[in-house]
Amino acid sequence: MHEGLAVHEAYQRGDLEALRRLLGDPSDFPNNRGPAGAGESILEYAIYHSPLAFIQTLLELGADPNYPDHAGFPSVIAALSTDRPDRCQITLLLLAFGANVQAHGINDWTPLHYAVAAGDLDGIRLLLAHGADLNARTRIDACATPLEEAEILGRDQAAQLLRQLAPG
Repeated sequence: MHEGLAVHEAYQRGDLEALRRLLGDPSDFPNNRGPAGAGESILEYAIYHSPLAFIQTLLELGADPNYPDHAGFPSVIAALSTDRPDRCQITLLLLAFGANVQAHGINDWTPLHYAVAAGDLDGIRLLLAHGADLNARTRIDACATPLEEAEILGRDQAAQLLRQLAPG
């Protein structure tokens, strides 16, 4: 079996021992650089491909939920960007382990901007319940808040929800 495929399958199975062995049992696991083609971050790749319990195990072993972001997908945005049915549970887990709810990523969006752009109402509620800043602005393009981004993108339900949940 090709080594890259074996690594991917270890992630999919949530097989910690196999993954460590295939990676050469690095001393800085799980914060070592991922193998070529399997992402920069062990945790990031797991967010996309591994069972929830495996992601939790990586975090319990010390995986940094604020890993250096090279592609615009800090951990919370990565979780929200998946089509996984458990994406909100993954997001909650990441936040419980200290993931930055305000980390800027793709398009300089915060996770709340991302959830708004995706029309992810459950994600919006979850992020606001965990301290996401309704007034955070991107530092590029329209320099928009999440509400302004919702209006720009025509995400009417997201805009309505943000207005309902806004304090005062």
